[in-house]
Amino acid sequence: TMKILLEFILSLCIFIYGIQLLSNGLASSLLKKIKIYLQKYTKKTYQGIILGTFITALVQSSGIITVLIVSLVNANLITFHNSLGLMMGANLGTCLTSWLTSLLTTNNYLFFLNPYNYIPFIILTGLIFHLKKKINTSNILLGFSFFMLGLKMMQNSLNPILEYTWFQKFIKNLNNPFLSIFIGIIVTSLVQSSSATVAILQTITKSGTITYLNSIPLIMGENIGSCLTTLIGSFKTNKNAKMVAISHLLYNILGTLIFLSLYLIAYYLNLNFLTKKVNSYQIALIHTLFNFLSILVFYPLLNILEELTKKIVNLKNN
Repeated sequence: TMKILLEFILSLCIFIYGIQLLSNGLASSLLKKIKIYLQKYTKKTYQGIILGTFITALVQSSGIITVLIVSLVNANLITFHNSLGLMMGANLGTCLTSWLTSLLTTNNYLFFLNPYNYIPFIILTGLIFHLKKKINTSNILLGFSFFMLGLKMMQNSLNPILEYTWFQKFIKNLNNPFLSIFIGIIVTSLVQSSSATVAILQTITKSGTITYLNSIPLIMGENIGSCLTTLIGSFKTNKNAKMVAISHLLYNILGTLIFLSLYLIAYYLNLNFLTKKVNSYQIALIHTLFNFLSILVFYPLLNILEELTKKIVNLKNN
C-alpha cells in the first residue's frame, strides 16, 4: 500500500508540474497579448465571460488567469466590476482540461493514434528547443508530455487500489453530499489544482463505483477549493484586488449552495439517475454544466454579488 501511495504522489506531482509548465509556457508567450485583450474587451460583462473562457482554455490554468486578473485590478488596469465576467469565464474555461483528460483516460486508440506513444518524441523535441534557448516552446512541449505522463502514471498507480474491497466500500458509502463537498474542497486545496482533483475522479471512474450521487458534490467542493490560489494571490494587494479574490470565493460558494439545493431535492426524491455509474466523459460534462449553469444563474445577479463583496471587504478593513 505504501508503494502505491508513493507512486500516486509522484504521478500527481508530475501531472501538476506538467500543467504548470504548459500553463507558464503558454502564458509567457501570450502574456502581453492577453493583458491587452483583458483591458480592451472587458467593458461589457458578456465580453469578459467569453474572453475569460477562451483565454483560460488556451492557457490551461484558471489559477494563472485569476491571479493575473487580481494583479491587473491591483495595478488599476481593469476595474473590479469588469473583472467579474473574466472570473466567471475562467471557471468555465478550465473545464477544457477535464475534457482533454477524459480523452486520455479512455484508451480506445489505434496504435498510431495513441498520444502516449509520442511522449518520448515530444520530450526530446522539448529538450532540443530548451538547448536552443526557446524556453516557452520547450515548456509547452515538456509540460504537455509531463501532463500526459503524470496522468498515465496516476492511472497505473490507482489501478490496484480500485480493486480493493475497502476502497469500493468507501466510495459506495460516500453518500453524504456535505462530506463529499468537504473532501472536494480539502483535496483541491492541498494539491492546488482543480484539474488534478477532477483527473483523480475521472481515473477512479474506471472502478465502476462512482455514481452521480458521489461525483456531483465532489465537483462542487473542487470548485470552492480552487479559490485558494486566488486568495493566496490577493495577499498584500489593494482593496479592489482583494475584492476579486473574495468575489471568486463567494461566486463558487453561492453557486454550490444553489446546486446543492437542487441536488438535495433530487436526492430526497430518490431520482433514478443519481445511482447510475459515471464515466470519465460524464465527469467532464458535470464539471462543465456546473460552471456553465453558474454563469446563467449569476449573470443577472452580478450587481448583488458586487455589493455583497464590497460589504465583506469593508467589514474586514474596519
